Amino acid sequence: MSELSFGQIMRRNCEIDAQAGVMEFQGQWYDWAFLAETIDGVAGILREFHVAAGADIAVVCRNRPHQVAAFCAVISSDRCVTPVNPFASAEKMVADLRDLEAAVVIASAADWQSPVLQDYAKDNKLLGISLDETRSTQHLVALPYRKPTDQVTSGRLNPGVAVLIQSSGTTGKPKRIPIYTGKLSAAYSNIPVGMTADGGAKIKAKPALITQPLVHIGGLFWVVHSLLDTRPISLLDKFNVEQWAQAVAQYQIRVCSLVPAMINMVLESDLPADKLSSLICVRSGTAPLSVQAQQAFEQRFGIPILPTYGATEFSGAVCGWTLESKKQFGDHKAGSVGCAYKGVDLRIVDEETGQVLAAGATGILQVRSDQMAEEQDWVSTTDLASIDADGFVWLSGRADAAINRGGFKIIPTEVAAILEMHAQVKEASVVAVDDARLGQVPVAAVELIEGAKGVSEESLKSWAKDNMTSYFVPVRFAIVDALPRTPSMKVSQGDVRCLFEN
Repeated sequence: MSELSFGQIMRRNCEIDAQAGVMEFQGQWYDWAFLAETIDGVAGILREFHVAAGADIAVVCRNRPHQVAAFCAVISSDRCVTPVNPFASAEKMVADLRDLEAAVVIASAADWQSPVLQDYAKDNKLLGISLDETRSTQHLVALPYRKPTDQVTSGRLNPGVAVLIQSSGTTGKPKRIPIYTGKLSAAYSNIPVGMTADGGAKIKAKPALITQPLVHIGGLFWVVHSLLDTRPISLLDKFNVEQWAQAVAQYQIRVCSLVPAMINMVLESDLPADKLSSLICVRSGTAPLSVQAQQAFEQRFGIPILPTYGATEFSGAVCGWTLESKKQFGDHKAGSVGCAYKGVDLRIVDEETGQVLAAGATGILQVRSDQMAEEQDWVSTTDLASIDADGFVWLSGRADAAINRGGFKIIPTEVAAILEMHAQVKEASVVAVDDARLGQVPVAAVELIEGAKGVSEESLKSWAKDNMTSYFVPVRFAIVDALPRTPSMKVSQGDVRCLFEN
């Protein structure tokens, strides 16, 4: 990176060509002057209200230019962004703000129309900053819930933290994880494609296409990296195959990131292969990608998929495929999430003893990385994995999700993979529920393919008995129109469990 801070780099980039486009949304471009005005404007309001350095600033983070600019402005002010999920109800947003003890909230003018949010802001005398999305200049307004003479006090200061981001909440309530400014710098150096080495002060010609939400580590990572690298961005508010493909074709995108659910949406569409001819590869992460889906995509579009593995706790990806490894190993390693990136060490340890295991043995995956908060310490993940002799990592499921059915251990992802072999099953999610006799038993929520007929809980259970080990068979099935998902499009196991608890 540079000795300059994130804020200094980003603000300096705004002066290279102020009238050049920095963000595109729904066909409208916003220039670097817009980003500069937001950075300076937010900093001015925070100074006026005496908001301390390192203070948490809650931002309702939609994938729209004004919110992205506000996100960058908070980081540039040497304060900490606490992203608030824009897909939640107003009541849940307020509950999140209450948990955060938020003293400063940035949201769109439309978000501020919520009576629930207004009442909370008035009762707690928040410093509210409104973003007028109808304007590209002078779009910042400090709302009248407090006066500048009333100094903002924040119970939470996080100096050195760029973002206090939520985990995906796949298995339960999301938790807040600090992403340190210095660690993000280390994470950027691990991107295997799309890097520039000249260091020149020039706006990049082709934009990066942002498909993941800003509240998720994937969206955050690519937005901040692109703007620091003077690369414009094209924003998708929500993933739509037609809009995504149009952006790829229009801007001749060479590399983009798609989570597995998005890849499946593309496969289910009638998108012609030539629409994606500019792509040299697709990066995939956040959730396991089935070998079948990967190979179907690659065969249909002629574009290699490069799986990656990471977590919010790691400030991004720690291992993955590159174009070079794809050419060398091809389908021989299909199903692996690739090899450790530079500056990352990976190892497998026994789940009970902690002993380091040999190549090929399955145990708990541990990570040691320059980009993590823990300095040079091994950190245990919750993932079961193995590392082969060539250094490729193979995931087997989450250790904390393993089901103990009367002494028999069941990995839910293995059961789900078998269920997805059923001709009329599109996707399955398997979780544990408590059982008085056996302790835990597996249950399965199933999303069927379009037009599926004659599928019932009884027929699924009968098919399962014929196709898997007896103790793998879920005791109950729920057939749903769509599996519940988190903002990052992972299946929400907590919501799946609620289908059976209720």
